[in-house]
Amino acid sequence: MLMKTNNSLHMIRKNLLYALIAAFLFTLGACQQDETPDFSSEDTEDASLDAIEDSYFDDADDLVGEAFAAAGGSANGKKAIDDRLSCATVTYEGDGSNGILRIDFGAGCIDPRGNSRSGAMIVTHNGAWNLAGSTWSISFDEYAINEIIIEGTRTVTVVSYTEQLSVYDVVLVGGRITWPDGRVATREVTRRREHERNENNLLDRLIIYGSAQGTLRNGRGYSIEILEPLVYTRACASEDVFIPVSGVKLVTKGLRELTIDYGDGACDNMVTLTNKNGRTVEYEVKK
Repeated sequence: MLMKTNNSLHMIRKNLLYALIAAFLFTLGACQQDETPDFSSEDTEDASLDAIEDSYFDDADDLVGEAFAAAGGSANGKKAIDDRLSCATVTYEGDGSNGILRIDFGAGCIDPRGNSRSGAMIVTHNGAWNLAGSTWSISFDEYAINEIIIEGTRTVTVVSYTEQLSVYDVVLVGGRITWPDGRVATREVTRRREHERNENNLLDRLIIYGSAQGTLRNGRGYSIEILEPLVYTRACASEDVFIPVSGVKLVTKGLRELTIDYGDGACDNMVTLTNKNGRTVEYEVKK
């Protein structure tokens, strides 16, 4: 009888031990889950804001490159005007080796893609605009796109240049975006950009890699690392696709991490978001 009682106590202790272990593992898992919760409206909002703010700064760089290309022409005599410049006044003062380029949209005009721009971008270059080692300094004079005010100074260094492919290093200091409702976003950027041109000497593909950091207009700070080069295409831009068609970036916000995958080249504004727990969701980015 005593042995039977001892066995019963042993089983009770054993079951109690298993219950305690299970409770501990459950609590540990819950704590880890709390550290990286499932997707929230914050995640999708941040993905949208980052894409929009990035696209407006990149748009400014593109316009400068296209304005220089149109002003300088090409070795085979072709000149082409990017449709975003169709309502701008482009003037140049200098000798080709050094000078100032001004892209002025005046009080406001709308390009064929439906974007409204006003104000001006001023570019001071040292060295021929398409010569490796030359630099451009891009600043903004009350410049706005779709009533969003863009500020900051971008320094662009020409790494290499051919009619088909041009490569630039870009550093943005003091980047600032003021939205129509008065909220402000900031951005600092260190990136490399590759411009691929088509047979008409127009930008065909834009490839970007590098890093950025700042605050979104909702006040949340972030840092970005491009894990796979971001690719924009002219064909998709004409279909109102304003985000990359492929590429992957990692967005870090304090303890939270969000990977944004822009897809396999399809012309859409869809992204796949993946959080720290490996959970994914598809999301359409909207302006």
